[in-house]
Amino acid sequence: MDALLRTVEHIAAALALVAGAAIAVLAALITIDIVGRDFFGASIQGTDEIGGYVLAFVGSLGMALTLLRRGHPRIEIFFRFFPRVLRDCLHVLAQIAMAGFAAFMAWHAWGELQTTLRFGAITNTPLQTPLWVPQGVWVIGMIFFAVTACLATVHALVLLFTDRSSIERRYGAPTVEEEVSQYVHPEGDDARD
Repeated sequence: MDALLRTVEHIAAALALVAGAAIAVLAALITIDIVGRDFFGASIQGTDEIGGYVLAFVGSLGMALTLLRRGHPRIEIFFRFFPRVLRDCLHVLAQIAMAGFAAFMAWHAWGELQTTLRFGAITNTPLQTPLWVPQGVWVIGMIFFAVTACLATVHALVLLFTDRSSIERRYGAPTVEEEVSQYVHPEGDDARD
């Protein structure tokens, strides 16, 4: 299961790089548009529309990696005062809730894409973008997030019965020391298994 999760994490990292590249391209388009308007009186049509699409799918492409790197926010004010067995169970419960949320989002994203495809929807903007293109990328990100969350949940459940000592390290919120270590030694991310 660890090997499968490492493979999924590599795919998630690749998707996050695609998302980062999309942001870089968007930033370049916005810069060109601003310079063109200010100095040449010309504009790239649709930069704001493209920006909306990029921001929509960038979020979905990064969710799986954020989950695997324990980056989603968690409120744990009194958590450290709970007994270890209760904390472990709550970490697994949090994973189950995240998998349920991810599956719900993927299901509804897929339904939205099907509706778009059925009606052949296009935007009523100068670009006349077929909506299935940005929605398709968004759906891919959401489905990958759902699959990743389900795999992580199965792994957490297995650990609950076989190796409870590693649940907090793998599925709990990162400690302050771990966060500092990630910034000081970023290459250590792969060494947490």
